[in-house]
Amino acid sequence: MEDETVLVMIVQQYASKYGITFSSKHLDDPEKKTKLISLIQESLSGKRGPVTDEDLV
Repeated sequence: MEDETVLVMIVQQYASKYGITFSSKHLDDPEKKTKLISLIQESLSGKRGPVTDEDLV
């Protein structure tokens, strides 16, 4: 599976649980994208709550 496909899948899972709580512009920045993916995975596993733009500053 391609990276973008995996990204879409986890963002869809996240959005169905929390809605969209962060700006999609962060997906355009490679460093923030990596951090965002990590935070989304933590959120989906119950280790943290929703991800916000403040988490990515």
